[in-house]
Amino acid sequence: MQINSNYILVDTAKALDLALINLRQSKIMSIDTESSGYYTYYPKVCLIQINSNGKNYLIDPLKITNLSALGPLFEDPNILKIFHSAQDDIKALKRDFGFKFVNTADTMISSRLLSLEQSSLSFVVEHYHKVTLSKVEQKSNWEIRPLQKQQLKYAALDTAYLESIWLKMEEDLKRRSLYDEAKSEFDFIASEDYVAKEGEGFSLGKFPDILNFTPLERRKILELLRYRDEKAKRINKASFRVFNNDRLSQSVKEQPNEEKCIEWFGKKDGTEIYKLLIAEYNDPIDTSELSKRHGEDLNEDENHKFQNAKKWRLRIMRARRMEHSLLPSNKQLITVLRAAPKNLEELKALNVFSDWKVQNYGPSLLAAIQGLPFDSMINRLVAIRSKEAFVAKRRKKQNQNSKDEG
Repeated sequence: MQINSNYILVDTAKALDLALINLRQSKIMSIDTESSGYYTYYPKVCLIQINSNGKNYLIDPLKITNLSALGPLFEDPNILKIFHSAQDDIKALKRDFGFKFVNTADTMISSRLLSLEQSSLSFVVEHYHKVTLSKVEQKSNWEIRPLQKQQLKYAALDTAYLESIWLKMEEDLKRRSLYDEAKSEFDFIASEDYVAKEGEGFSLGKFPDILNFTPLERRKILELLRYRDEKAKRINKASFRVFNNDRLSQSVKEQPNEEKCIEWFGKKDGTEIYKLLIAEYNDPIDTSELSKRHGEDLNEDENHKFQNAKKWRLRIMRARRMEHSLLPSNKQLITVLRAAPKNLEELKALNVFSDWKVQNYGPSLLAAIQGLPFDSMINRLVAIRSKEAFVAKRRKKQNQNSKDEG
């Protein structure tokens, strides 16, 4: 097929009506979004890209107040909607506009099932089309108007190749008996309701070099992160743009006086941060606490079942020679073991897995959680990679880790 990287900017109600005439004739749409998340605390969709029938539409939701006419297209089971990382785009479109999606495909999930070396859009495009996508506008401020030509060209290329890539991936998935699994994952992602994240908007365990701080210093870092997070919410600004991590680290390590804090953070914030730095804390944070995530405060029985579930996951990964990212997460495993479903019907009702995973992983997972044998239940699962390719990739990763440590 011919790749069209030209674009039509749709920034008025009339332009949208004209675009819809063509889009309603579609059988396949490639969709992407650009958001304000790199600049704002609360991300907002700032551009919707739809490539279909040889046309590349860039729809501006900041200029058009009513986009509801797109809804029936997204819900039409006769139109295939292709994404790269559908979970991110669909979640954003549900959050901001309440759209629903039926009949989708995801080239990122497909790239992992097909065991490509990487799953980024730039890698996938280069793999299938030998074209290198520019990343210059990746961190652009998409909220500012007017959008610049280079931004629009960048955005248009994000959807230009998806249809041709998906058609090739679809063939490979069917040939390798992975299509049903992929389609079930696509359907599950499309059907998930948008739920706002609970808790704090940061993770202490991911703070740079957190292991190099003392337990008391980690406590102070946590208090500074909480202060920054609250301010970021209040002014709707990305947290790292409020105060950067380097300055927070420096404050904890050097213990500056109030005057220096005011110089670094401004009068109001500097005074409050100084108070946090000199406060007495009776609850330092040990290294062991960093690995605990929200919802993983397990009792003894739950922890025993959790360890069984993790062993099951490792066994699945090795049996199928697959990426860890395709397997159930810790959060999903904990949800299952706490709910203690007695059968597949109850497991499906939890709505944590796709139908394919319920049917193909469910029996062995439920057995593993109870400490029962399950190997015979997973022998029929299709391997993602050949044994040779799996071993080669693991060696490559180990060698890279050794170089990084060196």
